[in-house]
Amino acid sequence: MELMQRVFFTALSALTVCYALIKFSLGYWKRRGILHEKPKFLWGNIKGVVSGKRHISEALHTIYESYKGRAPFVGCYALLKPYILVLDLKLAQQILVSHAGHFTSRGLYNNVDLEPLSGNLLQLDGHKWRSLHAQSSQVFTNSNIQKLLPRLLQLSRQLQFRLGEQKLQGLNISKLVNGYNTDVIAALAYGLLGEEPQFNQLTHCYWQNFSLWRNYLALEFPLLARLFQHRSYEPSVMDYFHKLALTQLDQQRRRDRQPLQTFLQLYTQAELRETQIAAQAFSFILAGLSPLNATLSFCLYELALQPELQERLRTEINKVLGQHKGELTAECLQDLIYAKQTLKETLRLHTPYAFLIRRTTKDFEVAKSVFMLARGNNIVIPVAAIHRDPSIYADPLRFDPDRFNPSAELNRSAMSFLPFGAGLRGCIAQQFAEKQLLIGLVNLLQHHKYAPCAETQIPLQYDTRKLLLVPKVDIQLSVERVSC
Repeated sequence: MELMQRVFFTALSALTVCYALIKFSLGYWKRRGILHEKPKFLWGNIKGVVSGKRHISEALHTIYESYKGRAPFVGCYALLKPYILVLDLKLAQQILVSHAGHFTSRGLYNNVDLEPLSGNLLQLDGHKWRSLHAQSSQVFTNSNIQKLLPRLLQLSRQLQFRLGEQKLQGLNISKLVNGYNTDVIAALAYGLLGEEPQFNQLTHCYWQNFSLWRNYLALEFPLLARLFQHRSYEPSVMDYFHKLALTQLDQQRRRDRQPLQTFLQLYTQAELRETQIAAQAFSFILAGLSPLNATLSFCLYELALQPELQERLRTEINKVLGQHKGELTAECLQDLIYAKQTLKETLRLHTPYAFLIRRTTKDFEVAKSVFMLARGNNIVIPVAAIHRDPSIYADPLRFDPDRFNPSAELNRSAMSFLPFGAGLRGCIAQQFAEKQLLIGLVNLLQHHKYAPCAETQIPLQYDTRKLLLVPKVDIQLSVERVSC
């Protein structure tokens, strides 16, 4: 009986301590006297997100709409972790651009000793990130992107081959664009020639045993995560991509005076170590593949629903190509104005990266406010909510590429459109990604038109179990070949 009492009181004491710690964690913003969304016990402000009942972007959008205009930022919680949610575009500008030196950290988990490929620009912070960013900036110059353009154009022709000569067919658009984007990454990030079935398969398997809880704990307690050798990715898949990059680098050294055709060559010239180069090659898959696939798939979906916009875009493509002797060149890409607007509108309405995260590395006083962003504060910028703000974009759920004609863009803040982030920690490969999307869209639309079919999911739904905004199911469309 005495033993049972001891067990009972020990358990009760432990629960009391846990309860007190949770209440203390969820009282952070109240203690600082900062306007905040009242948290739910244990869940904070993301109840339903962990279970997959709603997407994280929906939770952020709800808070954004509730507090916008009342303060430059509002406090909120992801489970027990306090975050600052930015409400004001001027504050976003200060965080991302004008005072970016105070916010150079993302606070993501990495363990380079255990997982060498986690040493990429997306995950690193501090002096390791600064050094790598300085060296990588030499890789993604406009001059280098132009030199890689012929190879990108060559790869894009495979889209025409995959679409084939069939007059009318139903196609899985998600798989179609994944084939194109995977080919580009395989060839330009890894230097592979021809199709590699294992590469194609493993690009979607590196998070096979993903656990939101484990990764949340790794973010919250990185030192403990490293001590217990927490892995973010599937070990066998990481070994494959690591060895593949090293093998390709070895083969590259054996070929003398080869023309510039891959990012591996450019990274070699930047004098990075081989493992660092392998990590940057993997980042093309980690940070680029899913967003690129989602953007092209969403774009064709929206154009299928609005055939008049699709025809307007196809007319522009054929007209511009005609002016350039049927050749898709750098000059031709510059003239595809409406095509660029269409892609921008897709990125606005269906923003793959629905939010940006930063961590304050130095105390920062918010202008015209009595509050300070303290060192170590975690910040979230709700990009998808900004992109759907009716005070910025009228009728925000309507797909309208004319929102991005030059005169309309001049009337909006640069912070009102952030699909690639901005400033020091914006997407370093933005220029290349935009060309990859534009070239892919031209090849998809030049000889084919798209319409909904029986398998098309209308209205579109997002996968609530993913961090990125991607379709819940593959996008299926009817595809008809047309003569130019």
